[in-house]
Amino acid sequence: MNDIEYWDLTSDPTGDTYRALIQSLCTHSDSFYFITRQELPYNQEILKEFDPWIFKRYKTKNWANTATLGPPATVYQMEANKQTCLLLQQSAQSLYDWISPALPEDLTFIKNGFTWFSSTTHEEMAEFLIRSEYYRDIIKSIPGLQVKRTE
Repeated sequence: MNDIEYWDLTSDPTGDTYRALIQSLCTHSDSFYFITRQELPYNQEILKEFDPWIFKRYKTKNWANTATLGPPATVYQMEANKQTCLLLQQSAQSLYDWISPALPEDLTFIKNGFTWFSSTTHEEMAEFLIRSEYYRDIIKSIPGLQVKRTE
C-alpha cells in the first residue's frame, strides 16, 4: 500500500469511544496540536495545563484542513504522552467538544512528521490519512468509532 487512504469520521465519537480514540491517537503519534484564534475566547486554564508539554508555538493562516482569510491562528504543538493523553481525555466528552469558548480547536496528530489525523471541530469534520495496513487496523480496532473510506 503506497497511496494514502482517506477515512472520514461519520459521527462525533463520545464517551468511551472518544477516550479510546484519544488513547489510540496518543499511542501511535509523536506529537499533536490544537489551535486558538485571536478573535475567539478560550479557557486559559486549559492552555496552562498543557503548557509543560508544548514544544512549539507559532502563528499561521494554514493548518491541517484549514486556510483562514482572517487573523492568523496560534498553533500549540506538544508531545503525545501519558500526561497529555489524560488531559485530552479529561478535558472533553467528545471530539467536537474541542471548540471555543471551552477548549482550543482542531486536534491534529502527527507521526514521523506525517499528519495522520486531523479535525476541523467547528465544522464537525475529522479524517484519518492512512499510509499502511497497520494504521488502518488501528482505526478499525477502536470500539464504536464510525468511519468510512473516501476518495
